[in-house]
Amino acid sequence: WQPLKRRKTLCEHHRDSVPTTSPDGVTLFGAYVPQCDENGLYVPKQCHGSTGYCWCVDSRGQERTATRTGPGLPSIDCRFGETLNLIRSII
Repeated sequence: WQPLKRRKTLCEHHRDSVPTTSPDGVTLFGAYVPQCDENGLYVPKQCHGSTGYCWCVDSRGQERTATRTGPGLPSIDCRFGETLNLIRSII
């Protein structure tokens, strides 16, 4: 008996489509690789490791307006936006 494998999520497809090695096996640096949680959903706060920029995303991985912060700057708490949207959907 084997547990059912779930299908890849949008985030996992996005993450897995980013080339991280060249055709000859050399590690590539500088590409933004989306971060997915344990359920395959986009982590609300995404960061580009090579540039130091971070931003908030929605459930489809789209950047939320006015959330991008540069290296060395305090970043926004992206979970606040998700909580606020949940509260609005309930009310």
